[in-house]
Amino acid sequence: MGKTLTGKVAVITGAGRGIGRAIALAFAKAGADIAICSRSSSSLNEVKDQIKALGQDCVLQPLDIADPKAVVHFCDDVISHYGKVDILVNNAGAYQDRGAFAQSEPDEWWRTIEVNVRGPYLMTRHLISAMPEGAKIINMNSGKGYSAGQNSSSYHVSKAALKMFNEALANELWQQKIDVNTIIPGPTATTTLSQQDPNSGVTTEAILDKFTHEPPAGLPAWERVKHPDEVATLALQLASYPIGGPTGQVFSLARRPL
Repeated sequence: MGKTLTGKVAVITGAGRGIGRAIALAFAKAGADIAICSRSSSSLNEVKDQIKALGQDCVLQPLDIADPKAVVHFCDDVISHYGKVDILVNNAGAYQDRGAFAQSEPDEWWRTIEVNVRGPYLMTRHLISAMPEGAKIINMNSGKGYSAGQNSSSYHVSKAALKMFNEALANELWQQKIDVNTIIPGPTATTTLSQQDPNSGVTTEAILDKFTHEPPAGLPAWERVKHPDEVATLALQLASYPIGGPTGQVFSLARRPL
């Protein structure tokens, strides 16, 4: 798509690996300066080095997205450094509670809500004043927020809340000419999908190979596990629309009805 984001500033949460990292690099290649955060400082530094190698500026901060003080500090630093935020990608998320509700651990269950709902709220709330006309907010969601299934109740609840968050923001911010949209990646080659330790060194290619001949359990045969770069391409398209583009919409890469 070329340098469609030249002169823009993008904030991407959960950018140390996976989809967040792919989006950060795609936006940098398109000419944007980048602010990134995640819980891992080592992975963030690697992404920052890659962004710098592409000729773009980058600021970073390791943080817990559900920690109000940490988020405020990060947002203040971003605004102080760049003076504006043109694109916010709420990508960071948690998927810790995967069992039945009756056996759930209350603190772990609520932690998922804190990260997946409070996190996007805090980040958006503290950056919105620095977003000019034409700015974009992209919320990364899941099909699990659109239809209930067995187990993982906290994840379903949190993603359903994020769905409504996206719609409410779109209804409020259109007058400021700020677009708010959702991306549902569908199954993507990340350690969240493979349920592996993100620090294990497993590669995206290894995860793709694992699901080459059949999708993860519970998904139809025609579903396909995607590379994070495919999600980044869609995010770049949404971030590049001029004023008057889509808002309040859901863009899915899944190969099944939500």
